[in-house]
Amino acid sequence: MSPQEFLGYDLGEKFTYHHQVIGYFEQVADAADHVQLLHYGNTYENRPLIIAVITHPENTQTLEQIRTNHLINSGLVPGNTSSKKFAIVWLSYSVHGNESSSTEAAMKTLFAFSNTSNKTTMEWLKRTVVIIDPCINPDGRDRYVQFYTMTGNREPNVFPHTREHQEPWPGGRTNHYYFDLNRDWTWQTQIETIHRIPIYKAWM
Repeated sequence: MSPQEFLGYDLGEKFTYHHQVIGYFEQVADAADHVQLLHYGNTYENRPLIIAVITHPENTQTLEQIRTNHLINSGLVPGNTSSKKFAIVWLSYSVHGNESSSTEAAMKTLFAFSNTSNKTTMEWLKRTVVIIDPCINPDGRDRYVQFYTMTGNREPNVFPHTREHQEPWPGGRTNHYYFDLNRDWTWQTQIETIHRIPIYKAWM
């Protein structure tokens, strides 16, 4: 199912709230055997944090072996690996909530990799695992989406002085505590990062 079919509107027509994004990812994971969904935590405002793990259908039964082999090949854990190597691709979106179109792109990316009739992506997935985190900062992004939904015109207005371009404080860039999550990968002070790093290290 495409994002358009699930949402009832074309991507880019308007911004999508986080619960709708989660709903689409759940729908795709339920329908596609080669897409696994993992809920790895919640934000301060209790929005779910998820990743989708995608590979070719023929690899799903050996996904744990693929993960372990990658860590060994990367020198992160000791051990012997098989000769078949896979690329692990981690895609994360919307670390800044008001850079909001990237989560819409995450849904389109998920559709491209979940659609088994897409011969190009199916060929890529034979030697690749793609991991999609559709929104690193759901609290900030929903804050921005609500602002734009309230102030946007039926037809977008390009003039910078119009209200839809005047995002009020605190804006959607930061998380619940107004922390820029793009500055938290090292310090890991925020709950979103604290939840994310273990699952990231499990793969990368």
